[in-house]
Amino acid sequence: MKLKAVLVPALAALLSLAAAPLAAQCPSTGCPAQTLGTVEVPAEGALVSGYVQVVGFALDGNLVSNVDLFVDGTADQNRVTAPGGANINLPRADVIQAFPAYAGTAGSDPGWQMSFRAVNYSNGFHTLFVRITDVTGCCYFLAPRTVRIDNSRNQPPFGWVDFPKPEGSVQANGVLEVAGWALDDRVVDHVDVLVNKRLERQAVTGIYRPDVAAAYPGAPGALISGFVLNLDSTRMTNGVNVIDVIAVDDQGQKGLLGTRRVQVFNNSPNLPPFGEVEYPLLNSTWFGNCNFVYGGPSGGDIVDPRFVMWVSGWALDTSVVQERGGVSHVIVEIDGVTLKDSRINCHREFALNNRLVDCYGFYRPDIEILYPGFQQAPNCGFSFAIDVGYLITQRSFREGGHILQVKAADKEDQITLLKEIPITFECSSASLDPPPIAYVDDPPNYKMVNGVYPVIGWALDLDGVAEVHVLIDGVKQVDAVTGIFAAEYGLASPDVGQIYQNYPQSGYARWRFYLDTTKLSNSEHDLLVEVVDGRGNVRSAGTRRFLVDNNTLVR
Repeated sequence: MKLKAVLVPALAALLSLAAAPLAAQCPSTGCPAQTLGTVEVPAEGALVSGYVQVVGFALDGNLVSNVDLFVDGTADQNRVTAPGGANINLPRADVIQAFPAYAGTAGSDPGWQMSFRAVNYSNGFHTLFVRITDVTGCCYFLAPRTVRIDNSRNQPPFGWVDFPKPEGSVQANGVLEVAGWALDDRVVDHVDVLVNKRLERQAVTGIYRPDVAAAYPGAPGALISGFVLNLDSTRMTNGVNVIDVIAVDDQGQKGLLGTRRVQVFNNSPNLPPFGEVEYPLLNSTWFGNCNFVYGGPSGGDIVDPRFVMWVSGWALDTSVVQERGGVSHVIVEIDGVTLKDSRINCHREFALNNRLVDCYGFYRPDIEILYPGFQQAPNCGFSFAIDVGYLITQRSFREGGHILQVKAADKEDQITLLKEIPITFECSSASLDPPPIAYVDDPPNYKMVNGVYPVIGWALDLDGVAEVHVLIDGVKQVDAVTGIFAAEYGLASPDVGQIYQNYPQSGYARWRFYLDTTKLSNSEHDLLVEVVDGRGNVRSAGTRRFLVDNNTLVR
C-alpha cells in the first residue's frame, strides 16, 4: 500500500522546515550535520478528533529505521507508537524533486505516516513530537506541532484512493479500477464513486487490508477497510473524466477520500476480452487413469469421473455498450493444440451425472459484484472438464510437463490469452494412488503480508486428507494459534464441493493456517502446501510467492 503522500506547496516552504535541534536522548557524534523534515499533517493549531493522521517526511541521507510519535513530552512514557508502528520509507517524488541531492541516497524514500486516537487525550491543546531514527542509530526530533482536540466532534471518514493514481490514465482494456481504503472513528457505512460529479455507484467494501490495520492499530474495521469498484470506461466519453471517491459513515457524515483526473482513450473495436483463470494453480499436477479402457457408452472424452481435472474462471468484454461486443466463446489449449471450445463443445456430460461442462456463461454473482455495469457480468463463468488419462491414451499426449493456455474471444474476433499455466500430466500408479489437488486462496501471489496472517486454502485427495502442512522456504511451519505443525482442516467448502463432487471431504475441504510472519525476514518468501493423504503419503499440492513487510525496528 502506498499511503497518502501530502504534497508540499512550494520549495520555499520546504526549505523553512528543517529539523529541530537534537534532543538530549539522541546521540550527536558521528551523525549527519544537516537534517531536513517536517510534520505536514496535522497543520499547526488544527482542530482534530477521532483517529488523527500524522504525516510527514525526513531526510538525512540514511535509511530511516523507525519513526516515533510522542504527545505532550519527549519522555518514553509519552510515546504513542510502539517500535515499528509507523509506516515508513514511503516514496515522495515531490520531496526528492525539491531536494535532488538526496535522490541517490539510501533515504530516497523519505515519507512516513502514523496515527493516534484523540479520545485517549483530554479536550484542549496538545503538542506532538516526532522522532526520526535512521539505521546508524542517529535520531532527531522534528519541529513540534500543536493541535486542539475536541472529542465531541464526529470525525468524517478518511482514507486514500490507491487506484487510479494521480494523473493516471485508463488502460487499453477499458476497465477503470477504483480502489483504496476508508476508515472512521465509528463505522464506514458505504463508499460512493462519482464520475464527473454524478454518482456512478457504491464500491464493494470489506476488502482485506492488513497494511491499513498495521498503520491504524485498534481502529474498528481497519483489517477490512478496503474498497474496490471496476468501471466499464467505454461508458465514459473519451477525454478527461473526474473521479471523486466519498466515504459516508453511519451518521451520514461524508469524507472526500480523493479526486482523480483520468484520461480515457478507448478505441472500442480494439478492446479485447479480459478475465481470470482460477483453476488450475500454476505448476499443478494433472493425473489420470491410464489403465482404463476408454470408449465407454457415452462416446465422450471422459470415462473415469474420479480423474476429471477442471479448468475454470471468468471472462468479460468492455465494448458491449458502443458496438456489437461481448465474449462469444472460451478456448482451452494444451501446447498449442485446441482441446475444448465452448462454442462447439458445450454439452451435458453423461459420466458426470449430466452436468453441464465445457461451457461459457455460468452464473458468477461474485464477479457481478466486482464488475457492476458490465452486461455479461452475471453469467461470465466458464468451466471445462478434462480427463488426462484419455489425453494420454487416446490423444497422444505424454506424461510430463505441458503448457495450458486459456483464451477468450469476443464477437468482434478479438482474442485474449487469459493465462498460460505450466502443468504436469501424470498417470496414477497401479494402486490408483493419485496425488492430491489443492489451492491457496489467500495470500495471492506477491501479496504483502505482516503480523499473524491467516493462510487459507483447500485440499482434496481420493484417499482422504489426513493433514495439511505449510512450508515457508522449505521449512515446515507451526501454527501460531494452535501450536502444531498442521493447518486446521475440515472447514466448509460448498464451492469446492460443487466442482469436485466425486472426492471425499469435498464439502469440507477448506483449511486455515495462522502464519507468524514476524519470524520471517522482510523480503520475498515461497509458500508450499503439503498434503498427507489417508495412506500416509505426502505430496506437494500448491505454491505461492508472497512478501513480508512488518516495518520491524532496525538498530
